[in-house]
Amino acid sequence: MTGAALELETSLRTRVGGVVYGLDEVIHALAIALIGAGHVLLEGPPGLGKTLLSNAFARALGGEFKRVQGTADLMPTDLTGVHVFDAQKNAFVFRPGPLFADVVLVDEVNRAGPKTQSALLEAMEDRKSVV
Repeated sequence: MTGAALELETSLRTRVGGVVYGLDEVIHALAIALIGAGHVLLEGPPGLGKTLLSNAFARALGGEFKRVQGTADLMPTDLTGVHVFDAQKNAFVFRPGPLFADVVLVDEVNRAGPKTQSALLEAMEDRKSVV
């Protein structure tokens, strides 16, 4: 890693490591994914702190964290957002979904339907939210 990348990783280890203990390798992987503008799959049994880690990571970056629970009735617009009619403005207003956050944790994505999974994967691939 370069000097700036090492400085970023050190900062993340300090800030995130103060909240979640024993996950230095995961924090290293998160730093690499951040530098490479990639995505991370966190796997593990319940109770290991994946949500806490994601939230602490977002706060360390000064960003916004959102969590989505994958369920069978989750719709693509629940992730991407939806246009809603605002009677006061007499116009449609876009209400962004959780994919507009800086760090998004989609828990149990395999429980979501195929169209919802597809919308999530498309947004991840395009690096933007599908509307």
